[in-house]
Amino acid sequence: MLPRPGAVVDAAVLHQNPGRTARVRAAQWALRPTPLALSAALPSALRLAALALAVHSTAGVGGGELDTLAHQCGQPPQQLEDLLDQLVRARLVTAWRHHHDGDEVRWELPAHS
Repeated sequence: MLPRPGAVVDAAVLHQNPGRTARVRAAQWALRPTPLALSAALPSALRLAALALAVHSTAGVGGGELDTLAHQCGQPPQQLEDLLDQLVRARLVTAWRHHHDGDEVRWELPAHS
């Protein structure tokens, strides 16, 4: 439920929303891409995927469910592995691995990310 117009909202409550921190970080990187240096010449699908991976990474390592990551990258799950391979070739991802037992994808980002 949204607060009524003019209501004071406790800032601490806003940070309790799961995923809000990741969305804020993604928005900051989209507006000021200094922490994530992406060439404008890259296809938009690669830039979006790199941003999605960076948002869900801590200290250069990240992971998530295959279906969720595919959705965030705007790709069908069947094409996500090819997209991750393209990110490796573009040197935006150091390595990635699909753990089939839990359907989880793990990745490592380069040190400069």
